[in-house]
Amino acid sequence: MKVSYSKLSTFKECPFKYKCLYIDNLWHLKKDRPYLSMGNSVHLALRDFFRLRDKGERTLQNLGKLLKKNWISKGYKDEKEEKEYALRAWEMLCRFYETYDPYIVPLMVERSFSARIEENLIFSVRIDRVDRLPGGGYELIDYKTGKNTDIGKEEEDLQLTIYYLALKSRYRIKPTRFTYYFLEDNKRLTTSRTEEQIKKGLLIVKELVERIKATREFPPNPNPFCSFCDFAEMCPKRKEENC
Repeated sequence: MKVSYSKLSTFKECPFKYKCLYIDNLWHLKKDRPYLSMGNSVHLALRDFFRLRDKGERTLQNLGKLLKKNWISKGYKDEKEEKEYALRAWEMLCRFYETYDPYIVPLMVERSFSARIEENLIFSVRIDRVDRLPGGGYELIDYKTGKNTDIGKEEEDLQLTIYYLALKSRYRIKPTRFTYYFLEDNKRLTTSRTEEQIKKGLLIVKELVERIKATREFPPNPNPFCSFCDFAEMCPKRKEENC
């Protein structure tokens, strides 16, 4: 079975939403959202920025040009809202540029790939960045553009386990440091994982995969994101409550 962090986290968030996306393949019903367009635009700008090999080109001005070049103009209700999101994106990148090292040369920048972990288990991932550490080892970096800087331990274990094992299997890279950049709040969270923690994380992933395989009914799970759900009109819970 091919799994990704997004796929597993969607199932945990709401089995009904998982069914709509990954079983019924109703991707065409997903709406363009301004915060997603902004976030993807920021990711693309940082991707192209760190691919610049000439450090002389790593200027704030060029970072701004890359944001404009990669700007995704989808999901905004009007021009005013789009300008507000564009300003937020630019402010994120300015804070990032001024706070962290803009001249570092990453080992890997935004790469999507699949890696076989076991006979029937394949991880599909998109890595934002991997850096070589000065004293040896590797650092896995993930950019977050949302306002929420809280990452639950279970969510963190799930994501880091998948990314770690995928890198190890495909490229023989074993990250010794994991860093989240919360660009909206200009915060950084750095953590690490032991081999024992990775093994436990893999067990959690495999248990979740087996739960998905065994599931025959996919009931909705009311959560704080229901009001943003693209499948709200189809939701059985909403029909039950007649709302």
